[in-house]
Amino acid sequence: MADIFEKVKNNVHIAEVVSLFGVQLNGNDKGLCPFHSEKTPSFSVDRKTNIFTCFGCGATGDVIAFVSKIKNIEPIDAAKFLAETYHIDIDEGNKPGKFDIKAYLKKCIADVGQTDYFKRRGLTAATVKKYCLGYDVYHRSAVIPYSSALTYYQTRSVVDKKFYKPKTEDAGAEPLFNGEIMYKSKSPVFVVESPICALSIMQCGHPAMALCGVGNINKLIHAVKVKKPSATLILALDNDDAGRKASTELATVLFELNIPYDVSNVAGECKDPNELLLKDKPQLERNLKVAKTAAKKKYATAKDSFTASELQDEDVAPPTWIVDGMLPTGLALLCAPSKLGKSWMMLQLCLAVAEGAEFLGYATKKCECLYYALEDSKARLKDRMQKMLKGKRAPSGVHFALDADPIDHGFMEKVVEEIKAYPNIKLIIIDTLQKVRGKPSSKESMYSIDYREMGELKRFADKNHITMLFVHHLRKMADESDVYNMISGSTALMGAADTVFVISKKKRNDEDATMSMTGRDIEQSSIVVQFNKYDYLWEVRGTAEEIEAKKERQEYENSPIVITIKELIQRNPMGGWKGSAAELMKAVYDITGKQLAESATGVGKLISKYEYRLHCDDIEHTVTRSSARTHTFKRIVRNGAFGYQRTIYDSDDE
Repeated sequence: MADIFEKVKNNVHIAEVVSLFGVQLNGNDKGLCPFHSEKTPSFSVDRKTNIFTCFGCGATGDVIAFVSKIKNIEPIDAAKFLAETYHIDIDEGNKPGKFDIKAYLKKCIADVGQTDYFKRRGLTAATVKKYCLGYDVYHRSAVIPYSSALTYYQTRSVVDKKFYKPKTEDAGAEPLFNGEIMYKSKSPVFVVESPICALSIMQCGHPAMALCGVGNINKLIHAVKVKKPSATLILALDNDDAGRKASTELATVLFELNIPYDVSNVAGECKDPNELLLKDKPQLERNLKVAKTAAKKKYATAKDSFTASELQDEDVAPPTWIVDGMLPTGLALLCAPSKLGKSWMMLQLCLAVAEGAEFLGYATKKCECLYYALEDSKARLKDRMQKMLKGKRAPSGVHFALDADPIDHGFMEKVVEEIKAYPNIKLIIIDTLQKVRGKPSSKESMYSIDYREMGELKRFADKNHITMLFVHHLRKMADESDVYNMISGSTALMGAADTVFVISKKKRNDEDATMSMTGRDIEQSSIVVQFNKYDYLWEVRGTAEEIEAKKERQEYENSPIVITIKELIQRNPMGGWKGSAAELMKAVYDITGKQLAESATGVGKLISKYEYRLHCDDIEHTVTRSSARTHTFKRIVRNGAFGYQRTIYDSDDE
């Protein structure tokens, strides 16, 4: 008999036995005593001596004593129970051999049809078959292998819900259930407490693994320290105090280890995912989908793919604006010829945004600005600012820098420091781009260099949710067909930027300048701007279309030939005027005192140019061709309200 006791005590570990009977041990091998009621753990095990002790009620002893006490049976019966549970051969005629786990599991898998346990837990026949679930007929227990390798398992009694695991000598240390999935999956992996909960999630089509008890969080921590997971971990532990506490502890460590993770309550109002599977499977599936989408979004990069349905369901924030409808978050270029007043405009933009005031007629979002005035001195910068402010105090949200490192040698690192020091900085202006460009590589083309640098700047702006506006120059050669072709450098500069502004003049001494705008988030448009030399501010004179229309109207009204035609009709309102181009040229000189430079043919083209506007002014032009071309101009008489043709002599008064 003594031999039976020794065999059992030498082959069964106290920590495994107390766990078998529901005692949850923490990292210090302490837990709540099963022999008396308590809220603070006073029960502990000593793995070296294989002894349990409760400092609350005084209970102590080995594995046999623990089972004898908790089951209220004789020590010999307790020893036999443990021998049977842990497959210890106590037949003195036979030497104990190593338990064949794989053969045991195959027998249980073959017998799985003799229980409805898994069906009662909401698992389908397909899930049972796919994950090699089994049934121990002798112990009347459901058997759950930890992997398809069939090297470790746990059993759950279908009678009293108790469970046990194989001996360490036979199976080695307990692994995490389906733990290898976190190294294989590219999709987020759900981390739960029990294998049943993991199987419930896996049945819904999502990868999952189980700690097999909150006391095993250190196993997961050790595993991710040894090898970093390829997947984001979604912590979905039980909705109880122990689960929430373990989740918080695990999240803290994962954060410190820089392991991607998220925390999600996929069980809703239920205790765990399996309970929700039984209660409302569609809701569990929705919760899992939401949690997975949130985890992917949390760590998503531009390199990660996403489906059209995910995009459709995602609440995507609209573009944020520094200047409404004009300057959104991202990378922007403002290009203009040298000495046109770009720096005045950039300083004006900074002051307007810092105050939340309008800029060129557009509303701004109030925020702080960082202006790299790399071509200016403090004296010049102060002089400009004082002229603009006219005695007012400068807004506190404008920051200046007069020097900067190259893009490939510290520039963006310095910007990060500035943003950390002043988190409200949302607009960064760099005047000019050329001042921060990196050293060109002889192995790269100009296009490649431009696109690489601009691509880095765009990614940086997008990542930090800021607007970076670079001032740049135009080529000296004009291109009236497309002003954007005048941007100095390759087409990659414009291609990589989110928003591009070009300020141009037809002649350098023109007062009006056209500001053309285009971009991914703005409509292509143009406005006419002018620098007010008295207020030292750029002002909007109107859209390019409005200004052009006004200019054309003024040209028409001031045209000598138009003035002459109107005067000739005024002199003869009934018959109008008729004559040749040469006669019209003479009339122009007689009436306006100006000599038309055009030939007779040129006069015809000039009339054609103004013919539409003349018609709008109720003047009709016709040409008669005989031996010579004769031009006729008559007043157009419109139909009156009573249907008769009115003349210029008809009076509005009766």
